Amino acid sequence: MTCSNCAPIEETRTIFSTGRLAAAITMAKEAIRDGILQDVPGGPMSSVIPLSDLNPDGPWDDLLRYRFRCTTCAQVFLLSAETYHGSGGEWAKEPG
Repeated sequence: MTCSNCAPIEETRTIFSTGRLAAAITMAKEAIRDGILQDVPGGPMSSVIPLSDLNPDGPWDDLLRYRFRCTTCAQVFLLSAETYHGSGGEWAKEPG
């Protein structure tokens, strides 16, 4: 359940192009900068490159997986993408 802090962030976004992936990376970085989300490092299959070092325009690792937590309600969001084969990815609320 989102709160008024994280409600403006899209709950689900299918990533089917490099442009959509770049937009999702930018959205996550801006939300962290604005204090809406905080990066949740580590976890299963997390990306090697920290989000702070990730360029929205690439190059990217073959698999991207980042988790974020709302600084107010602790809702967790997940950004994941498979870039090697171009099968896409998703920005979504993590069930929980």
